[in-house]
Order: sequence, then structure tokens, then C-alpha cells
Amino acid sequence: MKPALKYTLYAAGALACIALLVILNRENTRRRSMLTCQDLKITIVDSAMGSFVTAADVKEYIIAEAGPWKGRRVDSIKLWQLEEILKGKAAILGTEAYMSSDGILHVEVTQRKPVARFHSPTSSFYADADGFIFPIRKKYSARIPIVDGVFPFSEDREFKGEITDKKGRAWMNGMIGLLDYIENSKTWKDAIVQITSDADGSLTLVPSEGEEKFIFGYPERWKEKFRKIEQYYEYIASREEGKKYKTVNVRYKGQIICR
Repeated sequence: MKPALKYTLYAAGALACIALLVILNRENTRRRSMLTCQDLKITIVDSAMGSFVTAADVKEYIIAEAGPWKGRRVDSIKLWQLEEILKGKAAILGTEAYMSSDGILHVEVTQRKPVARFHSPTSSFYADADGFIFPIRKKYSARIPIVDGVFPFSEDREFKGEITDKKGRAWMNGMIGLLDYIENSKTWKDAIVQITSDADGSLTLVPSEGEEKFIFGYPERWKEKFRKIEQYYEYIASREEGKKYKTVNVRYKGQIICR
């Protein structure tokens, strides 16, 4: 076969394939435009960690802000809009929405995981591992640390997001680090039963045993301060005179002040 003829046949074949793809695409688009949404399937990706967000919650959010889905033409459902609606909910960390060829609307949701609950005389809120704070959900309960008292920042009761005040945000990051340290410590995980904050961010820790309260100060230098608490128990509390102390201050470097 002559080279010119061979190239002509190749070109014709390629053009035929392109034309077929265009036709198939148009037909697929036409069929899709006629397809209606048959059902909604919601998956809570990390449901094993607990039901902070339920499928019923997600369905309620969608109906309230995007309207009913069943019977709507598939091409009229804006998936990005659904994702933005759900991402705007404090309890939801991330989401992905897509439509399958059988007309099923799939929504996959990842929950925020609260690592601590903060309670003051004026507000209560959760915080996740990134220091993102969000309102309490009454129907959800989890065994997470509770920090009470007065906190060194002020946000609206329904506020969600990172703390806007720089000093307050630094304090919260310090708290998350401290709580993570306690949670992963064989010695302190079950030994500390209460953490209270003063308005300046100074902490007081209450152990499960004994009458002492430990003035911990700002949430920083955790290992050093807990080492001083260990030294107090080892060298001071074990002595007869140690029984009279009610407060143990470990906030200052190189000092243990007992009163």
C-alpha cells in the first residue's frame, strides 16, 4: 500500500472515531438531561468514631438549604453547592457529592472530631485537634476532657472557626497540646480529673487523689511542669509536713512553691 493512501486511511479512521465519540457524548448528555434523581445515599465516612453528625442531620441540611432532591433532573442539581452548604456546618470537616449513572445522589461526609469541651459561665463549645472551635451539640456526648473557668478570649456563643484574637489562639493551641500530652500519658491520663482556667489563661489542675491543687500556669512546658509534680509527690508529699499543703505552684522555672 502506498504511504499516501495508508496515511489517508489512518486519518479517515481517526476522524470516524472522533465523530463516534462526539455522537456518543451527545447521546449521553441527552440521556443525562432526562435522568432524574432517584434517591439520596449519605455516608458518614468516619462513623466508627461516633455519631457527631448523622445521616439524618445531613439530609435535613440539604432539604433546608437546597430543597428536595427526589424527582429533580440530575443536571439541575449543583453538586458543588451541596458541598458548600455542608462545609458551612460546624460539625462537618469535609464532604464530597457525586451522582451515579443510576440517578443516585451520593454524599460522603467527614465529621469534625472534638478533642475537648470548654465550659465557662457564659458559653460552652468544643474544640478539635486544630484548635477549631464550634458550638455544643446537645444530642451528642463523648468522653472527652472538660476545661472550665474563664478563658483568655471572647467569642460569640455561636462562633465557629479559629479564635480571632492572636493571644487567645496561642492559648488554645497550647491547651490542645497539653490535653494531647495528658491523654497519651500512662501516668496522668486518669490522674487529672479537673482543669480550670483563670481569665489570664493560667491553669489549675486537680488530681484524682489527695487534697492538693496544682497551679500549672500557662499551657506550656508541660514535661517540665509534670516532672516537678512528680518530684513533689516523691520528695515532699511523702513526708509528714507534706500533708499540710493545699496548693502546689509549678508554673515558675526551677521552683516548686507549696502552701
